[in-house]
Amino acid sequence: MEQIRLSKEDINFLEEKYPGLTYTETDNKIKGVLSFYRSYNEKPVKGKYSIEFKLEYSSNSILPKVRETEGKILNIAIRKKLPSVADIHLNNLNGELCLIFPIKEKMFYPNGFELKRFLNHLEEHFYWVTYFDRYDKKPWKDEPHNKEEALIKAVKENKLYRKDLQAYLEAKGKRKYSRQEFRRFLKANKLL
Repeated sequence: MEQIRLSKEDINFLEEKYPGLTYTETDNKIKGVLSFYRSYNEKPVKGKYSIEFKLEYSSNSILPKVRETEGKILNIAIRKKLPSVADIHLNNLNGELCLIFPIKEKMFYPNGFELKRFLNHLEEHFYWVTYFDRYDKKPWKDEPHNKEEALIKAVKENKLYRKDLQAYLEAKGKRKYSRQEFRRFLKANKLL
């Protein structure tokens, strides 16, 4: 795991804009309560979530793994009888958030990890969850959680992701796709 180091500007921003969150340099972690008040399509929502994340990234993601520590989101999933915690953007029962499909990180974070952008992203994520909990509907269409579906959606948005989709399909099928076979797959999924 690679460490993410905060600048003095980042630390000042965190202290001013997110007083409920604390950065501890010794363990390079941010934890506490993230409070927000946001509006989308004239639907204001406010909420509070207890979170923690170590400022590090792995080989397959430039973002830290964030955990919602009090089980609030998991309890929403249970109360709403969702078939999977993925349906409310959790990766697991430990409260790890599913923020973005890794292949799309470069699109959302073209300059790599930036604390301000990341905390805004977390607010958007929690807005979605809180809205869904309160109104029993999604404020906007969420991203797919199945890798193949996510790659197909990425290709629809940007043809540059075709290579990633082909590599995934080849790994999944344990064989190479000919150009013609891959084009048939693209055509069948309306990606041409």
